[in-house]
Amino acid sequence: MGRHIKKKARAEIVGPQVKYLTPDSTLKLICRVVQSTEASAFIFWYHNNRMINYDLDRGINVSTEADFHYSELTISQASKEHSGNYTCVPSNSQPASVVVHIFKGKVPLQAGRDG
Repeated sequence: MGRHIKKKARAEIVGPQVKYLTPDSTLKLICRVVQSTEASAFIFWYHNNRMINYDLDRGINVSTEADFHYSELTISQASKEHSGNYTCVPSNSQPASVVVHIFKGKVPLQAGRDG
């Protein structure tokens, strides 16, 4: 049997793995599926282990272009309750996660601001 080195498809969330925002700002997370040979059947977003793709009432909007291996999560007017772990889970690849901190006050200098 020949050995084939196959790279695993994986998700990647654009930007730093820890994001800092102030209340009422817009949180935007972009997930890309890389090293995948086929389109994802779905790309789900989770906030602290809860699937949030359809949480429109919480100000959450998800736009997915599965054919293009791309999904964007937007939360307008983010509040402290939106802090936590966000995970992008495509149907056919490894997930990716970031941690979001939303709080009043100064953002840690080394972190910068990212929305």
